[in-house]
Amino acid sequence: MYLQFNNKKGKNGKIYSSVLLCEKYWENGAAKTRVVLNLTKLKLPNEVITGFKTALNKTKGKLIDSEDIKISFSTDFGYAFTILSLMKRLRIDETLEKTYRGKVNIIKLMIIGKIITRGSKLQIFNWIKRNDLMAKILSINTKTLKVDDLYFELGELSKFQDTVERKWNLYHKQKTNNIYLYDITSSYFEGTQNELAAFGYNRDKKKGKMQITIGLITNNEGFPLKIQVFEGNTNDHKTVNEQILSIKKSFGAKNMILVGDRGMRIRLNLEELTEEEKQGVSYISALSSSEMRALLKDKVIQLSLFAKELSEVEDNGIRYILSKNPILEQQKKELRENLKQRFEDNILEIKRAWQKRRDQNLENQEKLKNGHKNKKLVIGFSNKKLDNYKFRASELIKRYKMTKFYQVEITDEKFAINFLLEEYQQARLLDGKYIIETTVKKEQMEKKEVRNKYKELQNVEHAFRDLKVDKLNIRPIFHRNAEQTRGHVFISMFSYAIIKEIETAVYPWLKEYNKANNRKLAYKDIVSELNNIKLSELEIGYKMKKLIIPQLTPIQQEIFRILNVKTEDMMKI
Repeated sequence: MYLQFNNKKGKNGKIYSSVLLCEKYWENGAAKTRVVLNLTKLKLPNEVITGFKTALNKTKGKLIDSEDIKISFSTDFGYAFTILSLMKRLRIDETLEKTYRGKVNIIKLMIIGKIITRGSKLQIFNWIKRNDLMAKILSINTKTLKVDDLYFELGELSKFQDTVERKWNLYHKQKTNNIYLYDITSSYFEGTQNELAAFGYNRDKKKGKMQITIGLITNNEGFPLKIQVFEGNTNDHKTVNEQILSIKKSFGAKNMILVGDRGMRIRLNLEELTEEEKQGVSYISALSSSEMRALLKDKVIQLSLFAKELSEVEDNGIRYILSKNPILEQQKKELRENLKQRFEDNILEIKRAWQKRRDQNLENQEKLKNGHKNKKLVIGFSNKKLDNYKFRASELIKRYKMTKFYQVEITDEKFAINFLLEEYQQARLLDGKYIIETTVKKEQMEKKEVRNKYKELQNVEHAFRDLKVDKLNIRPIFHRNAEQTRGHVFISMFSYAIIKEIETAVYPWLKEYNKANNRKLAYKDIVSELNNIKLSELEIGYKMKKLIIPQLTPIQQEIFRILNVKTEDMMKI
């Protein structure tokens, strides 16, 4: 027997519904249907009809009253499960399990917790304390876990960093093609007690804050391979040779191309290495403005070469790729003119103040000549007053980046502002123009590819934004111990590797999806969609439990598809 639900439209347009209890039977070799009872005429409540249907359709088990079905717990799980899946796919857990002798589960907790909470070790600790499911998955005993356990494992992990990175690179070597992007950044501290903290060039624009310097090596797509912490006052170029030797030793790279920005001074650093150490090392970098002017002065290059989209000159085994960006050229000219005008307006304010005091001094001199009774009238500038004017002028020159274009001379007698027109015009000639230098052979990489490889450094800059601000927020740093500080940055590299994997899949899809659907979804919306996927446990009747997830929305299904995450795997947790 079964229930048949019918909807029939009457002549007046009204819909008439009926519920029939039917059965199938055979007659003369044919299947026929017989109506046993019209339940509609009995005017039964919907709940009774539903129960009747359940009883007829039930093939096993016992009937359960709706009041006996309860949700014992429900937790945000879609995002956490995605992170777990990607951690396994990227072989992060395998890398750690084969190289680290400490508690790998706590390291994995901090990697996952950093992504989800974007917070400190204390926040990660509090998060796992209230998330029994994740604790169970990671084999974390929340009853015995202490915050100090997280700090201890950070310090221990840093001692194994070289070993871990060697295994990590072995698993991802196919992604490099022997091309390594390298850049450095800084991250500031709260407090002054960290063993690596020092005052240096602060990229975070945090005045009065000590910092560490972080060097990151990635493949050409920005996938992280190695990260290192230096003292906060370490200059960019001082880290280059150490990284070259580390790549050759730890990664076993017999041939490598190092891509770094102009501040790395790779060519000069290579000169400090032995022939054996720099064997097989090529590089791609860019020249500073002063180096470009030196090439012009020595007639190695000419300005006319910038007329083409790309030009190339070779000199002493070094290839120089010349290019320009018309949009950047116009922007730089407008910016410099703006800074120049603002500098002149402000320096004239200082000059007017000087002139006012100067006029007062001359007036006082005349008064004294004419027998003025007050013999203490100020008739000249004190050294302190002159130094004040000089300091204000020098600060203006630095603030508006006019050091090369103006000379300001301030004495008792004059306030001279000398504009260096030739230097200014020379700088304008190089606006929007850049030169990439490389030792990579032409047969290995043509000039356009060299330029493209240099531009890929923006992938490392993107990684720093994700690490420091957008996705992980590793700053400010509160650790004091050097080993724990290195461990903090190291686990953040693995967290970023997972973020990078998500971005690589999601960003192209987001672009197409927003265009097709007139939407403006961003990465954070993807995270929200994943977080909205709950994992719940149902208590059904007497001592029966079942894990369930809700029906995924179309966009959630699409996110899982592009990330290659299987919903059925969630039920295996």
